[in-house]
Amino acid sequence: MSFIAKNKIWFRLIGMTLFIIAMLGPWAFDLINVPAQYPCHTPFVRLYGDYCGYPMSALEITKWFGAGVIYALGEIKEGNFVFQISELIFLVGIAIIVLPLCSNLLLLRNQNSYRVQIINVLVWGMACLLALAMFTLQATRAQFVQFFYLFWGNWLYVLLAIGAIALEILAFRLESRPSMAI
Repeated sequence: MSFIAKNKIWFRLIGMTLFIIAMLGPWAFDLINVPAQYPCHTPFVRLYGDYCGYPMSALEITKWFGAGVIYALGEIKEGNFVFQISELIFLVGIAIIVLPLCSNLLLLRNQNSYRVQIINVLVWGMACLLALAMFTLQATRAQFVQFFYLFWGNWLYVLLAIGAIALEILAFRLESRPSMAI
């Protein structure tokens, strides 16, 4: 078990690398109307009826909705708050998905901070729940269930979050125990 405590920096660096790979993988489909008599060519996938889907990575989603932050804030300033609530909720969700990268960078800087380690575990937990919710909201439709394997970026992120939580808890418990000298 001391192997985990001694090499936690390497585990965090590997986790950040896997984080970037997971963010580059597909998380959702951008639906495009293509009549059923025409084929969907790669990278598009026939989802149902007249719709094909373009697999979008989490980075594409972040870039796509991140550009709407200034617009949403401008609309709120004008008093159109009701129409922007759903977009703001989605933007907060994207921020939560990206937050583990920031907390891991902070942990690499402050390696012995228990507070940052606890915050990191909480951030990974929130991000894991949100990633599962994103998949579940898409998978409730019968058409998406057959394409769940195409969301490998989302699944890698969830597995990474679970692994990161387990390793951080183990490292925290090992460091908080007093060492017994013989």
